[in-house]
Amino acid sequence: MFKKQYITGAFLAVISLFSSCTNLDEEIFSSIPEKDFYKTESEFLAAMVPIYSSMRTLTEHSNWWDLEETTDVCVTPVKNHGLWYDGGIYIRLHQHSWMEEDAHLNNIWNALYSGVSSANRVLYQFENSTIEMNGKENYIAELKVARAFYYYLLLEAFGNVPIIDRFDVPDGYLPATEPRSKVFEFVESELKNNINNLSEDVLNTYGRFNKWNAKMLLARLYLNAEAWIGTPMYNECENLCNEIIATNKYRLDGDYSLPFSTNNELSNETMFVIPFDETKSGGQIYMWARKTLHYSQMQTFNLQATWLDGGCVGVPTFFDNYIEGDKRLEKTWRMGQQYALDGTPLWTNGWCGDPQMLLSYTKDVTNISGDATMYQGYRFGKYEIKIGATGTPDNDYVIMRYAEVLMMKAECILRTGGSSQEAAELVNEVRRRNFDTTNELTGSELEATTICNGVPVKYGRFLQELGVEFALEGLRRSQLIRFDNNFTKGTWWEHQPTNDTKRNLMLIPFDQLQRNSNLVQNPK
Repeated sequence: MFKKQYITGAFLAVISLFSSCTNLDEEIFSSIPEKDFYKTESEFLAAMVPIYSSMRTLTEHSNWWDLEETTDVCVTPVKNHGLWYDGGIYIRLHQHSWMEEDAHLNNIWNALYSGVSSANRVLYQFENSTIEMNGKENYIAELKVARAFYYYLLLEAFGNVPIIDRFDVPDGYLPATEPRSKVFEFVESELKNNINNLSEDVLNTYGRFNKWNAKMLLARLYLNAEAWIGTPMYNECENLCNEIIATNKYRLDGDYSLPFSTNNELSNETMFVIPFDETKSGGQIYMWARKTLHYSQMQTFNLQATWLDGGCVGVPTFFDNYIEGDKRLEKTWRMGQQYALDGTPLWTNGWCGDPQMLLSYTKDVTNISGDATMYQGYRFGKYEIKIGATGTPDNDYVIMRYAEVLMMKAECILRTGGSSQEAAELVNEVRRRNFDTTNELTGSELEATTICNGVPVKYGRFLQELGVEFALEGLRRSQLIRFDNNFTKGTWWEHQPTNDTKRNLMLIPFDQLQRNSNLVQNPK
């Protein structure tokens, strides 16, 4: 049975009520009328929907997913005739010269704090409701974990941010910036204190937090602890990975593409997703279609009620990470000649000044600053696009999958001086499905210092494998930072290293600084 069916009645049926909300400014209210407190179990469940549905915003235009453009994986080069210049934001993201005035940063901030505010509001109502029912404490725990997820993303992107953990605040309340270490402690405590009150049922909690994906979020936190707060916590991370593995509730899919398919609720590998539904939810088919594909590919998928802008492409140097025979290359990227649904070769049709020629995506791109053509650059192909799709996809967006648990455990083993061959066995378990012939990595290969993006990196081969396995999944920035800060030291196409660790954090948006005098800007 489809896992999504379990949430259709309780979640997806009401999720559309909240999909049209576009005001992402953080809202803090001091009180809510008592009549609005929830009185039935169905009201409790429905009240949780906006905390999850607002996560869809993260995958949309100029929001959280665009942080992937600060890495060596993808880039939006300015096309001829100035298309995709957008005030230079994508050049600045790629070259690590973003500014506090950049709207993308403000969008990310607003989206994440909107989620925090929604969680605080519903928590306030839950905790003040007089209804007595079984499982009330479980809903409260789930809300706190969902709020911790938003704070995890704030911690990763901005580092030093206000902690707002209540709804009933005084009029004129202006929360103050807290150091990254304190935000880390807050996320850790919220997860540890609530995990055991979450459901262990992975089927009936599809698209929601349960005990196991909350443990995975905590494991992610520990994996990045040394890079973020200077305290190694790899043993804690490995212990959590072992607990998840021991449940046997998740397993790798035989096909690398299944977690990203139109019916990816069938996947046994996905652990936490943002649910989308073509008819029951809002959201865009933006990240995996509109932002990357050439307009002519409307004919490839017979797309309805949407359009394609052909902006974002793979960074040409990133493809050096793939080795011959690795199926993940063709399952992640659209390359070469493109075809209509009936098999007819597509043409560029002179779109945006390009010459009339067969539409064949090339790896190489002229430059980032205005001479790229609409056919240059490999395009995203990881998520299946449904034939006849409208503006909203049926694919659920994957936030966590089981392959990451195995790779996290392998990384922890390497970093704590454990058996490199044991680490290699875990990595090979993940990558084996992607080769027709045996192509195993050895422990010595994984623990070696190798050249990545032009500089020596300890465990560099492992970093390459992480990039290939999780390309375009929103994990690359933290990966590069974690591995000898390759994020600021590495060189890739049209990107020179800043060697400036201050660039590991995004700047606090100018609009937020203007609204709140208690905010402190991150070092520039």
